[in-house]
Amino acid sequence: MNTPSFQGFTTPRRRPLTPGRRDHILPLFNSPASLKLGKLLESTAPEDLPKDLTPNEDYDPPRVWFQRDEDKKQNAEFTRRVDEMVTELKRLMKERRTDHELRVGEAGDREARIKRDMESLEAENRGVLEALKEELGAEEELSGALGKLQVAEKSGREAVAVLAQRKERLERVLEQKQRVVDEKRMVLAAQKAMNEPELRFFEHKMGLSIVGGGNHSLLTFVFTLISLSEPLRPFTITLDLSQRAYRATHCKPQLYNVSAHVDWLNETRDFHRFLKRIRQEFCSLYFNETI
Repeated sequence: MNTPSFQGFTTPRRRPLTPGRRDHILPLFNSPASLKLGKLLESTAPEDLPKDLTPNEDYDPPRVWFQRDEDKKQNAEFTRRVDEMVTELKRLMKERRTDHELRVGEAGDREARIKRDMESLEAENRGVLEALKEELGAEEELSGALGKLQVAEKSGREAVAVLAQRKERLERVLEQKQRVVDEKRMVLAAQKAMNEPELRFFEHKMGLSIVGGGNHSLLTFVFTLISLSEPLRPFTITLDLSQRAYRATHCKPQLYNVSAHVDWLNETRDFHRFLKRIRQEFCSLYFNETI
């Protein structure tokens, strides 16, 4: 550290080794004996000096004077200025120590604030990391669900393709069956056109009517106009047409040989003559009952 300069203070020059005037060359010794000799030369006249000390005619005794009081003043001034310098240095050191303590305190506060900020940032960073982990987990779940949906969509497309193929097959089958039904309808319509005159004849002349039951395979043939006293009295026979071999399930009044007539119908498949034969049997049964 550089020593500060104080106004009005200068370092005194170094004193000579032997006090005295500087206008004469002094002997190169500095001892108590030389001091005593100097004082003697200064206070004694040349004629009173000892003979062994009497100089020759060319010798000019030195005029020596001492500055003890001046040196004391200079030393006191030097000491005062050194004390002032030390006092100023102490003041500066105290100020710098105070400034250093303030700076250390500020640095401590700043460090504590930075530490708190770092802890807050770390906590916020942990929160961000946790939120990021949750988002990554949700993204993985969504990816898994999306994969399942894609698999389900693929399976659905395959199922739709299979259903489309089945639909096409069913449509072809329905078209074929519709053609068969249409053909049968045409045959039935032609048969109806052929049977209508006979049915009207049976209905008006022979009193025959055909009634369908709840079961589509059963047909009931009702004969009237048999009894003269009771023309609307019904004589009925019911046939089961579910099988190729027809059979009589009901007959009123009961005919003893109805089974033989049904067997004949199964052999000939002639409904027209079968109905005539059944009517004749009902008529015979009625006349036998009235006789």
